Amino acid sequence: MPALSADAADTVSLVRQLQLLDDTTIRLLEQLFTNRLDEELVASLVGGREESLAIALFRLCAGTHAEHILGYALRFLADLVYADHEIGVQLGRDELQKHFGGHPASLLLQIASSHSERLGIANPAIYLAATALRYGNYEGNESAFADFFALARHTFAPETLQVADVEFTVQACVQLARRKDFRPLFFTENLVSSIPHLLTDIVSSDSAGIIQIIYETLLLAWLLSFEYEGLVLLVRERMIPQLHRVLQRVQKEKCVRVTLMTLLNMVEAERKYMNKLLNPSSDEWVDSSIYALGRLHQGETTEQKLSTFKKGPSLVAEMVSVGMIKTLSQVSRRKFGDEDINMMVDQLNSALEKSMQVLTSFSQYRGEVLSGVLEWTPVHTSTKFWKEKAVKVEDNGYEVLLALGKVLRESNNEVTLAVGCHDLGEIIRYHPAGRNLLSLVAMAGVKERVMTLMSHSNPEVAKEALLCTQKIMVQRWEFMQTA
Repeated sequence: MPALSADAADTVSLVRQLQLLDDTTIRLLEQLFTNRLDEELVASLVGGREESLAIALFRLCAGTHAEHILGYALRFLADLVYADHEIGVQLGRDELQKHFGGHPASLLLQIASSHSERLGIANPAIYLAATALRYGNYEGNESAFADFFALARHTFAPETLQVADVEFTVQACVQLARRKDFRPLFFTENLVSSIPHLLTDIVSSDSAGIIQIIYETLLLAWLLSFEYEGLVLLVRERMIPQLHRVLQRVQKEKCVRVTLMTLLNMVEAERKYMNKLLNPSSDEWVDSSIYALGRLHQGETTEQKLSTFKKGPSLVAEMVSVGMIKTLSQVSRRKFGDEDINMMVDQLNSALEKSMQVLTSFSQYRGEVLSGVLEWTPVHTSTKFWKEKAVKVEDNGYEVLLALGKVLRESNNEVTLAVGCHDLGEIIRYHPAGRNLLSLVAMAGVKERVMTLMSHSNPEVAKEALLCTQKIMVQRWEFMQTA
């Protein structure tokens, strides 16, 4: 057997002093110390001794003040757990806490906090703490979970994040999120807000390290997206533009795959929600928590809340509005080793194309205007829509045009006013009658209202009002468009 390293020899010596293991198991430990740990080796040597090894190595870590032994023992135990998850299971068993001297996660998190500057100690301690929590129960161990999430928030708090400082904490979060019953803790402990931060503010001289953090973060977002409450919080944190950015900029296949999987979870959730809303008697089983999606995009005013309730979530619409269709076309031209990626691209693209047809239909636009609340959905910024549909504002006695005028005169919602000014300008630009539409009796006061909005305190409202006023002032749009 090869000679033990100095750290391994000191560790074995301490095990003997503390009488943590019998001679046979100590010899086994020495064998493990001198070999590269892999699943096959660990299974052949450790089988049946997982409990005694886990207890001994943990008590060794908890009982030593020598940093070189502590670091070596923690790293070894983490490698052992990685090779044989049954050893990790022992750390989560409530009935073994009397042998551990307390909940392993709490003690490991204390070690991580007190040695935060020594990553060789803190990182494996965090990994092992998450392992203990993952295989344990929440009831009776609430303080250990609270300690973990407090540590995670602290780790993710700096404006600029170093890979070495956050990598093990991100991996630990992924471990916990694999347990469905633990995912709600990420919502109550306000961890979802850290996900965009991890995607955009991570730095390192090692590009591979950055890609791995991005992948682990995307994996966390994907796991949380299986919960409807998780979807609500992810979308509120602007995750759809972030996921779009990943597809545009990150070439790594595993990152593309998990991004598409997350987007498809969103598409499927919206489909189920709308089906449940429109077909209450549908046979499709849906968890009652799906109604959380009805809170998406809720504003502070009663007007906004009513609109959101009527329209439901608009996840697919947001994907379309950020340019996802064009990006998917570009992604589809890449070569991937995983054929499932191309299938997911086609599936997502089909959902977006179908949504685009609905979103840019005049009936959809009519419904939005008549609701009295306007949002920046794709229909408003589609030049093709305005060129083809502007003339339809004449239908039903100028129903839509008059409703738009009423919205501009009466609404105080800033988004609605900005969108309304934009829409009126586009109608004037593309309708054959142009600004003469404003001479209709029911449109009295609309032009004056738009001109007043040019001095609105909200920059977006002021800008759209100015652009609308400029379009009103143009005499003949056909000359402007051919000039």
